[in-house]
Amino acid sequence: MADLLRHTSGGDGTATVSLDPDRRADHDVSDELFGKFVEHLYSPWRVKNALEAQTLFNPTVGSWKFQHETYDADGGRGAVHDYDEIDERIRTYVETHDLPAADRLEAAYRDGCAFWWFHHGDGVRTSPDVGTAGDRAQRIETEGARGHAGIAQWCYLPLHRTERFEGDVALRATDETTVRLAVHETDADGALGDPVAETTVRADTAMATREFDLDVADYDCADDAVFGFSVTTDADANLVLDHVRCYPDDHVDTADPEVVELLRDADLPVLRWPGGSFVSGYHWRDGVGPVEERPTKPNPAWDGIEPNLFGTDEFLRFCEAVGCEPMVCLNAGNGTPGEAARWVEYCNGDPEETEMGALRAANGHPEPYDVTYWEVGNEVYGPWQVTWTTPDGYADRLARFREAMAAVDDDIEVFACGNRLTDWNDPFLAASDDLDWLTDHVLLEAHADASTDPVELYNAHTGVAEQLSEEYAAVRADCEDAGLGETDLAITELQLFTRFDEGAEGDAMTEDDLPRNSSITEAVFDASIVTACIRDGFVRMVTHSGVGNHGAGIRKTRERTHAEPCYYGQRLGLSLAGGTPVGVDLTCGTFSTAATFGADTSEWFGTLDPVEDAPAVDAVAVDDPDGHDAAVLLVHRDAGRGDVDIELDGDALLDGHDEVAVTTLAAEEMTAENTYEDPERVTPTTETHTVADGIVSLTLPRYGVVRVTAD
Repeated sequence: MADLLRHTSGGDGTATVSLDPDRRADHDVSDELFGKFVEHLYSPWRVKNALEAQTLFNPTVGSWKFQHETYDADGGRGAVHDYDEIDERIRTYVETHDLPAADRLEAAYRDGCAFWWFHHGDGVRTSPDVGTAGDRAQRIETEGARGHAGIAQWCYLPLHRTERFEGDVALRATDETTVRLAVHETDADGALGDPVAETTVRADTAMATREFDLDVADYDCADDAVFGFSVTTDADANLVLDHVRCYPDDHVDTADPEVVELLRDADLPVLRWPGGSFVSGYHWRDGVGPVEERPTKPNPAWDGIEPNLFGTDEFLRFCEAVGCEPMVCLNAGNGTPGEAARWVEYCNGDPEETEMGALRAANGHPEPYDVTYWEVGNEVYGPWQVTWTTPDGYADRLARFREAMAAVDDDIEVFACGNRLTDWNDPFLAASDDLDWLTDHVLLEAHADASTDPVELYNAHTGVAEQLSEEYAAVRADCEDAGLGETDLAITELQLFTRFDEGAEGDAMTEDDLPRNSSITEAVFDASIVTACIRDGFVRMVTHSGVGNHGAGIRKTRERTHAEPCYYGQRLGLSLAGGTPVGVDLTCGTFSTAATFGADTSEWFGTLDPVEDAPAVDAVAVDDPDGHDAAVLLVHRDAGRGDVDIELDGDALLDGHDEVAVTTLAAEEMTAENTYEDPERVTPTTETHTVADGIVSLTLPRYGVVRVTAD
């Protein structure tokens, strides 16, 4: 491999970047280095599947799991049953989602009402019942009520986009009755006022699904107000509610149109799904077929439930809408090789010749989806996974899964669940004759307290690329020693995490000072990792974690969606895809973390090694990327110094160019992020710079990434 980066220490607030196209890599830049990952992950911050447009909380009135913090012996986490702890969790949910009153939800939960729903009107009695799929349903009894009575919840509606909604409700009654579905205005205390939109459906003695439409066009209010949604009757009734779904009429096959648009605009190459830790307890058959036949189950890894409203077909149609390649992560926890093989057949099988292909056709998609990428398990080396295992246990699982899946479709590419930090990889590498892909996760959870220097913490993350490069060189050598030199590496989860621990003395940092994954820090961190991957060529795919209020670039609040800084950072980097990396001679200052970093404070920074004399600037350049003649990506990695003035000598790459486009993604503080109130605080800007004698002068901001493109 060519020596693509040569660094010379020098300069303080200046740097020189000289390109040498005679030094060339023997690989191109894979566009799949800029993929995303999405998980069926709930918790107080997420609650609903990020890809869905469905507006209601707990639409299947399922039995909500308040997750215990400790792992079960066989992996995963069980449920909390202590009411005091549950009340505290409910208060956190309510505060996070800016809802009116936790006490009302607490009381309703104790009174047999599905969590997120509460009694509305007089004379209401609720209790659990059994749904069509054998899961929890909601019994609602109204007796002696004056006016409408039933259950309701608070919700938000995307009125900034549309005023019309559509949905369906599955219910029955002991005696035929009329049921009203309504949207209400609410006051400051959460009390529901008169309906602003309503419709009725019939409830018969047999469970049936009824479609409905609601139109709030005639209601004048703030489009981000808290609304109420109710299911009621004005007669004495005994109802069983199985589910009620409400979608904006601009949904994309039940997906959120804003999420689809953001990922489409980003030219997303690949999307990994459905987990994450979730997948180790997920059974795909629960999420296909008619909605009323899909069971709601406890989320196997996180707070909440899995309503199974967004399953295989919904996900693959979502990928079609976005224009990206799907990557399916298989349940190698409590799943079986046969279950995995049937999933492959469902996605790729001929509808005339295979049982699962025929099932897919019956579910509305006759043509095979032709899913190529299949990952065998997620982090099954850890006790946080349902049915975790040992290194030799995984080697056995991997071999059995691969054999079963290849018998169905030998054109798929299989990803082995890897771990660079232990001997986990050794048994399955030794036992494999060939291996398409090996995976790894880079989830850097660092702890900080009041004594932590924010600059040290920031630089520990931006400097981790050198550590990763050394670790991946060792993994690559292991693959080659095992005769697997053609194996590629995929980082299927990438993200920084920072936690603030109370109790320490000091005034260096507060919790508000943490460099979080929602801030510009994540964009710079990601860029520092990806530039190393581009140079090395061993890592060919990154599916960055995790779309939907989980630090992967898209955040949804009150049914409004905005992009985070790292979303824009990935779009900058994608401009290098298809190009050939060329040599860079870099002269700039260096940075180090404190000498005591690896000893006295190692408990705070976890697996992050000390950084010593690392270049303050990183630079990668490519020749002939998609859509450009040349592109350069520059990353400022040292929070301890200010902006850096850079002289970029383009050599032959800029011959014939009088100007270049310089796009900057930067912020004034490491904590700067986009918010619901200010969704475009950190966004890229593009300027035209003159090329004089092959040289471009530009400034690289302290917390920033800069892309230079020549067309």
